[in-house]
Amino acid sequence: MKVHTSLAGRLGITQGEIERLIALDKKEFDYREWLALRYAQDWVYLGGEEPAGEYMDDFRREYGARERKYILKLMRMMRFANLWNNTFHGRAWMPGTDGTCEL
Repeated sequence: MKVHTSLAGRLGITQGEIERLIALDKKEFDYREWLALRYAQDWVYLGGEEPAGEYMDDFRREYGARERKYILKLMRMMRFANLWNNTFHGRAWMPGTDGTCEL
């Protein structure tokens, strides 16, 4: 996470904002925004599979089919970019690491 945190800092995202995004407390976000962020977080945790949480009905109601496709396209592009960089920079498979990262 250090690489991602460093990049976020260069883009003007504070440590507090990063922690807020990781915690994803519903009270800290507009509900519609929280739904999209929660969907993205669960999608990543599920390895690109469609989430099935309790919030999904609200997500589908708040975001039309076209918006959901756009959100999914953005997430796929971000995942591809991350995997591409991990592959060519070797970050995910560095010797001496256990595959986890510090926050």
